[in-house]
Amino acid sequence: MKRLIVAADDFGLTQSVNEGIARACRDGIVTSVNIIPTGEAFEDALRLAKEMGLREIGAHLALTETGPVTEASGIPTLVAGGTAFHKGHTGFGLRYFLGRIDLDEAYVELKGQLEKVDGTGLTITNLSSHEHIHMLPDILDIFVKLAREYGVPAIRYPHQELARPVSGGGRTARRLVLSCFEKGMGATLRAAGIAHPDHFLGFLDSGNLGEDVLIDMIGSLRDGTTELVCHPGFLGARVLDRYPFHRNCEAELAALTSARVKKLLASSGVRLVRYGECL
Repeated sequence: MKRLIVAADDFGLTQSVNEGIARACRDGIVTSVNIIPTGEAFEDALRLAKEMGLREIGAHLALTETGPVTEASGIPTLVAGGTAFHKGHTGFGLRYFLGRIDLDEAYVELKGQLEKVDGTGLTITNLSSHEHIHMLPDILDIFVKLAREYGVPAIRYPHQELARPVSGGGRTARRLVLSCFEKGMGATLRAAGIAHPDHFLGFLDSGNLGEDVLIDMIGSLRDGTTELVCHPGFLGARVLDRYPFHRNCEAELAALTSARVKKLLASSGVRLVRYGECL
C-alpha cells in the first residue's frame, strides 16, 4: 500500500500564502497543514483553519527569516539588529557552527512558539521547522524534548530522497546536506521513540515543485507512507518583498491542484492521508 501525506508549510506566513494553502487543501491534494507561529498572518491562518474545519495541524517552528515570540532582549543570540531572526538558514547555520547560538535561548523561543500553537486547541500531530533548521543536531535535541513535553508523536525526517536524478547546484548542495545529517537524525528519532513517515520527498526540489516534478515524484512512490513537503500560495507584495523563496508558490499551487496529478494519483492507487491517520 502506498500512502502519501502532502504537507503544506508556512501556513500563517502571509495572508496570500494562507489563501493559497487553503485552496490547495480544498481543490487539490494537500492533506496536512503546518502552521508557522512566527508568521505575520498567524491569526488569519487560524481563521481559515476554522473555516476549513481543521482538527489537526503541524507546528512549523522557526529561528530564521521571521520574528520571535519571545522578547528580543531575552534571546540576543537569536536576533539580528532588532527584533527579527537572522536572515536565512545559511546565516543561522554559520552562527550555530561557530558556537554563537545560545541553545537555552533557542529552547525558550521554540517552546514559546509551540505553546502558541498548543493554545489554539488544534491537535498537534507533528513538528517541523522553517528552512529545516531542526536537522542541526542540537536543535533536533530541543525538538525531541519539546515533542515529549507536549505529547507530539512525530517530527519531520528528511531522508533518502531518491525520486529524481540530482542536477543543478542547488539540488547538489541539498543532497550534500541530507548526506551530512540524515543518519544522525534517524538515530536520534529512533532512540527517542519519535515517529516519522517511512519516506520523504520535497527537500531537493523545495520551492520548485512544478507539475512535471510532482508527476515524477508520484511515479517514484514506494510502499509505505511518504511525506511530500510543498509551499503553495498566492503571490502578493509581502511575499515578493520579504519572502523571495516563495516566488514560485503559484506554480506549486497549480501543480497541487492539477487534474493530471489527481488523475495519476487515482490511477496509481495511492491513498492520500493525513498525519493523524498514520500515527
